[in-house]
Amino acid sequence: MKRFAALLGASSLCLGALPTIANTPNTYPPEAVAAFMADCEPKFAAQAPAGFGDRGDRYCTCVINRLQETMPYEQFRQLDPNEEPPELKAATHNCITSIF
Repeated sequence: MKRFAALLGASSLCLGALPTIANTPNTYPPEAVAAFMADCEPKFAAQAPAGFGDRGDRYCTCVINRLQETMPYEQFRQLDPNEEPPELKAATHNCITSIF
């Protein structure tokens, strides 16, 4: 599962995500959230353990929400898919454990 979390974290760095949440310190533009979700969900489905592929929406929503809580949008925009900053590592770990 650790490999799964790392793969999803690195693969989910596309700008985008889910509808923004009110009262989030770093609300990302809706286009960025949508792009993140469009990239994240199919990757989750492809990498999820058998029987868990349908949890991509929950996982990706969780990750983008956590990132909006902890990472300014400018930093999010500059994420490199080959790196995993602490904010992303924490978000992927938290979200993986919350859905499994």
